Amino acid sequence: MRTRNLLLGIALAVPMSAAAQADQVLMVEQKLLTGMQAMQNLALNQAVGAFAELSEEHPNYKLVQLMQADLLALKAGRQSMLDEYRKSHPNTIAKLEDEARVRWQFAENALQKNSGFEHYVLKSAQQKYMVIVNIPDSRLYLFGADKNGQMQQLADYYVTVGSKGAGKQKEGDRRTPIGVYHVVDMIADDQLPELYGVGALPINYPNRWDKSQGKTGSGIWLHGVPRDTYSRAPRSSRGCVVLNNTAMQKLLTDYQLPLSTPILIVDEASSQLTFNRDSVYLVDEVRAWLGDNQPNLDWKTVSIYRYPSEENLYYVTFPAKDDKMVHQFWKRDMEGGWGIALQDTEATEIKYVFR
Repeated sequence: MRTRNLLLGIALAVPMSAAAQADQVLMVEQKLLTGMQAMQNLALNQAVGAFAELSEEHPNYKLVQLMQADLLALKAGRQSMLDEYRKSHPNTIAKLEDEARVRWQFAENALQKNSGFEHYVLKSAQQKYMVIVNIPDSRLYLFGADKNGQMQQLADYYVTVGSKGAGKQKEGDRRTPIGVYHVVDMIADDQLPELYGVGALPINYPNRWDKSQGKTGSGIWLHGVPRDTYSRAPRSSRGCVVLNNTAMQKLLTDYQLPLSTPILIVDEASSQLTFNRDSVYLVDEVRAWLGDNQPNLDWKTVSIYRYPSEENLYYVTFPAKDDKMVHQFWKRDMEGGWGIALQDTEATEIKYVFR
């Protein structure tokens, strides 16, 4: 019955989101939302048609199969058969319902067009790409530099995160870390078990700040899904960020995300982000400090991020000699002034060896 409520009661009074970009992953999602919109309007034949088309194109998309089967059972007056199936597979049904709700809620919130970029990225350097993973929204946003060096949103994809949610603290807690990270390696399809799909982009968790806070664990990646699966439930990984294989392939081959690409993982819903005037003062403080301590540094090469889920903490990066990168964590002290709480220097293109 929860699924019946999902299918016929999902009618939230919101219009469809703007048309998806010419991206296969987004086009599939738009078809899914079209079918859900038809359900909202009780246009069951239109909904059945939309899901039938999707099911034929993507036979491993379990959410679509469930919706199609439920609608057909309703039309045929055989809902009791699916009720029995739900009773026999409660966990599977619950995960599929969660995915449907997350996707629909994103369509609702997407009208606000708030990816969180301006909230978290106070200044971006000359990197080619940047990624924001929003855990409450189950969404990955990809940004790329235009010809003027300004970051523009290129795509957004549904993602799966840790089964226990956000805020990784220790090895094996099945949580996805919150923070600002960087791509440190690329692992090809033929080097991975089937679980990880078409490839993986490991990130540098735990970073220097995590370690200073006593956080442990390793092996946090962006990766794909097994080929017999179109997508996974919103909360079902061991802590990694999991994308549909087509979306993951685009990151790997179409966009070719380079090493050191910033990956911001945040735990605030995009609809709840607000302006904080402290960020303006912090940027001025950083620029003044660099003027005194790095007078020859090009300001264009500096990045400044609001650190997610940490009060009054900001993350600053800029290049150093010998192809190194300086990482600073700025924090407000007890008297209200800004200072560097932690600093580290490492290779610009970080690459770890994963065994």
